[in-house]
Parts: sequence; structure tokens; C-alpha cells
Amino acid sequence: MLTFGSQARNAQMAYNNSFVHFASVVDGSRKNVPLNRVRDVWGVGAEALLVRNFLSVFSVRSFSPWLRERMPDIQGKVVLCDALASLAVCTITAPVHQLFNFLATTPEARSLSFSERSAMARRFLREQYFVPLPREVMITADLSQRPPEQEYSWRMSPVALRDFGMRATYITTVMSLFVAIERTLCSVMREMR
Repeated sequence: MLTFGSQARNAQMAYNNSFVHFASVVDGSRKNVPLNRVRDVWGVGAEALLVRNFLSVFSVRSFSPWLRERMPDIQGKVVLCDALASLAVCTITAPVHQLFNFLATTPEARSLSFSERSAMARRFLREQYFVPLPREVMITADLSQRPPEQEYSWRMSPVALRDFGMRATYITTVMSLFVAIERTLCSVMREMR
């Protein structure tokens, strides 16, 4: 959580320098998102950041050892399990990461209550990652009856695959390196005793 302020500010600066500069028009003018202070440790979107970080660390601390116990002994097993655990958790952390960015760059989110912000977050995730897919409806020739209402199923948006791919590439590399460095340091410290 110590990095919340800097991560939120980074998202806001990127938003202001790219999206607002090229696309965002509100009330006839382009509006920048106010920047968080770097020293802030909590704010709008911090809950998503906390969940994202917890799940990422959980994957290499708990899920990776669980995988190692169940995998046959092969060369590179530890690194492979770390990468697989990080990759698996990206299915959850990718949308949570984008939710953090959305909340950090949405000025209206600051003034909403927690429940209103939660509803806004659910709407964002639904609209970002799911696309309505019309179901086929049998239409009869009886014009005396009202036509049936269109029903929808949902399918994954192409944005979901893009976000998963970007997050998987980044987080698998970073978490695998993090755990490898940590293991090396712990090994060196044990030998120094």
C-alpha cells in the first residue's frame, strides 16, 4: 500500500497525457484528472490495488508450492511452478488492475460513497469485459401477439484477452524474478549463519 500514491499518480498522469489530450471532451472542454499526492497511502482505487497485490503474492507464496508438491521432479520445476502460479492468478488480477486504473482516473469516484463506487466498479467490469450476445428467438407469424423480447447471453470481450495478455507478460516475469531473488537471498543468509 505504500506505493498507492505513486501508482495512482502514474495512472492519472498517463490518462491526462494521452487519453484526455486526444479523446476526452466533457462540457465542450478537455478535463484533466486531479493528481494524487505521491505520499498518499489510501484513496479511491486502493481496495482494488490491495486485492491485486494480495493475489499476486499469494500465487507465488501459496499456489506455487502447492503446484511443486504435485508436479513430477523435472529440471526448472521451481521456476516453472512460479511462472504457472503467476500466470494463473493473472485471470483475476488483470481485471482488478484495470479496475484500479479506472477508479484512479475517474474524478466522479472521489465523491461517491463506497456502495456507489462498488456499483460503478461492477458496471465498468461488466461493460469492459463482457459483450452482449443476442440469443436466437423463434418469431411466429401470429401478429396478434407481442413479439418476444430479445434475450442476451454474454461473451468475453476482446479487451479481456488483451488485458490478460499484457498482465500475464508483465506479472509472470516480475513475480518469477522477485521470488528467485528472494530465494537466493534467503539461501545466502542461511549459509552465513
